[in-house]
Amino acid sequence: MDSAASPSLEAVSSSAVTERTSEDDYPNKGYKSDWFRNAPILREEFLKKLHIGDLLEFDRLTYKHWAVYVGCGKNYDYEVVHFCNVKSSFFSGSSASKYTEGENTNGNPVQNGDLYEVWSDDLCRINNSFDGKSAPFPWYEIYNRAILFSVAPGEGFEEYNLLQTNCEHFAHWIRNHYAESNQVKEFLLSVYEKGLYTVSELIFPALHNMGIGGPITGPTGQKVLKLASKVGSSVAARSIDN
Repeated sequence: MDSAASPSLEAVSSSAVTERTSEDDYPNKGYKSDWFRNAPILREEFLKKLHIGDLLEFDRLTYKHWAVYVGCGKNYDYEVVHFCNVKSSFFSGSSASKYTEGENTNGNPVQNGDLYEVWSDDLCRINNSFDGKSAPFPWYEIYNRAILFSVAPGEGFEEYNLLQTNCEHFAHWIRNHYAESNQVKEFLLSVYEKGLYTVSELIFPALHNMGIGGPITGPTGQKVLKLASKVGSSVAARSIDN
């Protein structure tokens, strides 16, 4: 059983009204661990570093999947909450997850999952580095937010969208109240730098729907750069001014 096992939701709700003055409310603030394999010895070392409210980054080689660690849950000793594409359609945006159905059966893209299953054979690390850009909530509020979203998603996270609401956006939104995806920014910058017009048109038609079309030059190229710096940076700023 995890030494950082999560308390009941009632206990969390009660503690959430206390004054936020203790550093203990922000364990692993700004912390980024090394990468760990899901092997017994390495796993044990990793779990010693892990705290409720930490963001977990899983390296799937061609992309990164993100989840929020919530401790000992109803179904798992080590539980995560993560945002998935339950429709499992590449062109609507893959969740970048090997674990998409979770315990929820109502089509909610916010899923509860077993850490080990989501981890699978990939590398995993704690990555709270975004705390330097947007201050995190206390651990108990992160827990509350993750659990509540797994019951009833909101704030624009009712449906998965690769470019605007993916797993990384969700994880940062839960912990930092600021939805941003570096993967989206890096991809869009790559499209601009390499002139991959066919990729933006055919593989990610959402780019075209957002006004990206024609050769990646001139005003259109500037729009790509603008998207790269703004799309997904904030859930409230998804509409890009022309």
